[in-house]
Amino acid sequence: MPPQPISQDTDEDDSILLPWEVDWVKLQPFLKKNGYKLRPRYHPNWKPPWTRFWNLNKDMSDYSDWLWTSVPKLIDAVRVRDGAKVVLKRVVLAEDNVEILQFLNTPKMREDSRNNTVPLLDVLLLPNDSGLETSSPSALLVMPMLFPLMSDSLPYRHVKEVLELLEQLIQGIQFLHEHHIAHRDACCGNFLMDPTNVIPSSFHHAANYCQPDGKTRIIYRDRCAVAPVKYYLIDFETARFFAPGTGCVGYYGQVKYVPEMSGTIPYDPFKLDVFQLGDVVDRFVQEYEGLDFLSPLAESMRYFDPELRPTATESLSILRQIIASLDYACLSGDIWLRKTTAEERGRKSPPPQSRATRRLISFIEWWIRLIMLFQKRTSNPV
Repeated sequence: MPPQPISQDTDEDDSILLPWEVDWVKLQPFLKKNGYKLRPRYHPNWKPPWTRFWNLNKDMSDYSDWLWTSVPKLIDAVRVRDGAKVVLKRVVLAEDNVEILQFLNTPKMREDSRNNTVPLLDVLLLPNDSGLETSSPSALLVMPMLFPLMSDSLPYRHVKEVLELLEQLIQGIQFLHEHHIAHRDACCGNFLMDPTNVIPSSFHHAANYCQPDGKTRIIYRDRCAVAPVKYYLIDFETARFFAPGTGCVGYYGQVKYVPEMSGTIPYDPFKLDVFQLGDVVDRFVQEYEGLDFLSPLAESMRYFDPELRPTATESLSILRQIIASLDYACLSGDIWLRKTTAEERGRKSPPPQSRATRRLISFIEWWIRLIMLFQKRTSNPV
């Protein structure tokens, strides 16, 4: 059947939501009962405000409700009792290593300041009558809402900001390895920043360059002005306990070019973490001017031969030797994204999006939904 336009009839709001968003709508009553509030978009009786006849002269991008969650298993929410902004992650208990995450969140493990495991605030077991199709017991992990490690909307400005975060990241992996845990996906996308003091305006989880209204540009402070800033490691699906000398097989993580990775020949999972983290160091060197002195660290952590690659503890020692060799002027020096222009460097933050830009994004979003609706209807013909 031919594709149908996205309905503007408020009685057919399911056509405005993506398939995985409908699942979150089904969970809204359960979450409300357990003290968590989703955005209005995910309430069962939600009506898109831009479809109201008195709003016909407005664009959907004028409303924060037009922003959708792009990762099916993640959504933002508010903890009702204290207004804390959190993220909910839907997991399968048998596959997502919740036990390791719970272990790392025990009071004893939290006593060590190197432990940068994401705080686990709650675990909500999904009932059988949740309305979701699942073949295994599932749960929702509740964690604080954090900000991406690297984002053009919140660039690093000073050398010492990057050195502080790298020290935290390596210490976190060192901590895991001391407890015989290999993460196996210690990549850039799995490190997040606590935005509490850096972004006083807060941000929209679905568009982190915007404040919660979905339109206004975020207001942020230099990280060094509110130091120390805490960084966290997330996503422990691939994490495992390994006895000393035990190898693993398989392909893990966002970085797919780790030389020793094999589906048949065992390799050291701890050296895998070091390589992946070395790739994070290298990404900073490649994307920022003023960090070339970190190249030797990135190169050593990514040695082709894992036997020559340093351990996490040795990597931390190399980093600290580099820091000790820098004078005050270098530590306080400015850094810039290599792709920024001289004009952009004269501003603290990028200019806000124009209304025309937001309309373009809205138009693209409309077509994405139209394609999704077409695919949904052709895969489930009437």
